[in-house]
Amino acid sequence: MKVKSHQPTLCLKPTQFAMGMMEVEYKVQEMKALSPRKLKKLVESKPIPIVISPWKELCIVDHHHFLFACWHAKVKTVRVEVVKDYSKLKLTYHQFWKKMQKLKFAYLYDQFGEGPRSPLYLPQDIRGMADDPYRSLAWMIRKEGGFENTDVNFAEFQWANFFREKKLLEAHGRVGVHQAIKKGMRLLKKKDITHLPGAIPADKIETDLHIDPQKKSKFVPKAVKPI
Repeated sequence: MKVKSHQPTLCLKPTQFAMGMMEVEYKVQEMKALSPRKLKKLVESKPIPIVISPWKELCIVDHHHFLFACWHAKVKTVRVEVVKDYSKLKLTYHQFWKKMQKLKFAYLYDQFGEGPRSPLYLPQDIRGMADDPYRSLAWMIRKEGGFENTDVNFAEFQWANFFREKKLLEAHGRVGVHQAIKKGMRLLKKKDITHLPGAIPADKIETDLHIDPQKKSKFVPKAVKPI
């Protein structure tokens, strides 16, 4: 099936239930600071990889955060790149989603890290995705140098679950995200987390964020103040 290279933001179907909304908000603030020309250049430089389902749905398999940020930044269309086309295959609903999971094109765990859930309950578009604050925390800690970016699918969800087990956000909630980042960095500096993708040896993590009480992460989005 041939699809146009540019598609409406809301016609693309998520293949995961949750994302980190603080990460999205950070990306939105960056986008809104760009000129229209630079924003267009950014969107063109980052195509959204999609799988075409047997029912001709355009299923996103990566860049969910970027796509949601585009919608918030009022980007109406994005560039897409087809990585698999199943529109001509006579797959059942169950067969299609089994294949998607096998290829690691779908992550069917919810915002609590629980699952897998039935793909029946996946949102129809990006607006229906749930917020996993630990997914944002994992992204922030990676950006601060706690672990490396990797091509492993859903790697930051694995880190999110690790930090969730340590309950790093439970003491102060979302307003305590700076403290949670510091706790996470201290944790990673104490011992090697070799079983997680992108792990860095503890003595190779180069940051003083975990020891400087005054320093805050620049990757936490700025709060909107009441008027």
